[in-house]
Amino acid sequence: MTISPLKIGPLEIWPPVLSAPMAGYTGGVYREILREHGCPYCYTEMVSAKGLLHGGDDSEEILLHADDDRPLAVQIFGYEPESMAEAAAMLSRPERGFQAIDINMGCPARKITSQGSGGALLKDVSLAGDIVRAVRDSSRVPVTVKMRLGWEDSSGAVRFAQRIAASGAHMIVVHGRTVSQGYSGKADWKAIEGIASEVPVPVVGNGDILSAREALERLERGPCAGVMVGRAILGNPVFFEDLTALLRGEQPEEYTPQTKMRLAKEHFERSIERYGERRGLLEMRKQLVHYFRGMRGAARLRETVLREKSPEAVVRFLEEGWRAYQ
Repeated sequence: MTISPLKIGPLEIWPPVLSAPMAGYTGGVYREILREHGCPYCYTEMVSAKGLLHGGDDSEEILLHADDDRPLAVQIFGYEPESMAEAAAMLSRPERGFQAIDINMGCPARKITSQGSGGALLKDVSLAGDIVRAVRDSSRVPVTVKMRLGWEDSSGAVRFAQRIAASGAHMIVVHGRTVSQGYSGKADWKAIEGIASEVPVPVVGNGDILSAREALERLERGPCAGVMVGRAILGNPVFFEDLTALLRGEQPEEYTPQTKMRLAKEHFERSIERYGERRGLLEMRKQLVHYFRGMRGAARLRETVLREKSPEAVVRFLEEGWRAYQ
């Protein structure tokens, strides 16, 4: 099957592989690194529509991005059509620099669903449709939705997606688990593909894609117009270089421990420069452990990094100290 660019309103994304929005991981620093390695489309971490409108949280900081971090979608969450529409109107102004507004209808975190947002919207297709319509009417840029298969089961997933599309969504991303599953079990790609076959807008599949080769295979089999990758890109910004190589018919370069540690050090130093030593160190602890995946002595590498209390010590470890565990 021929792979085509992903169309989101007037946008054309090539290759049609998106970086997932992941709270605490896909902030501006890591997005910049992903872009340098070929990522064609990113999202901000999700922000609260109410928090953005009324202040008092870190929404504005999350929204900061470099001029060349584009095309970039801003992901918002909430449960009131009015506040979601107001936030979308604000965020779609040209000076904000976003190319799409994404509505989170899949987050399984209790602090989000308990207020009726995120995955909780899957229980109310009428309200979900009203939110999409309100956001679409107020936005100057394309509107997309990220959803799951349902709250407890996937029996209403196609109907939900069709309602979202009819309400004005330009694209739908479907994560192949229910909200009650969280991140357990396996993503149901049969259900994702069933939705893609029944919805008149592009559908992007998401869940358990572990490599660039697997992303390409999903695209080749259809009917999804694109795929979204989450955990597989953490500690692995070369994912998109691998994908580009495969699309050219070439073999991706080996992701060696030396390359991992070089990129981890670069990521760490950028984080310290952006956020300062204390916050940068805290922010990076959870990021660095992903660079150790697949390495010999990964558990001991993680323990060592988590014990370090100074940026200088972490840099020395990423330069040379890690070799003692190989």
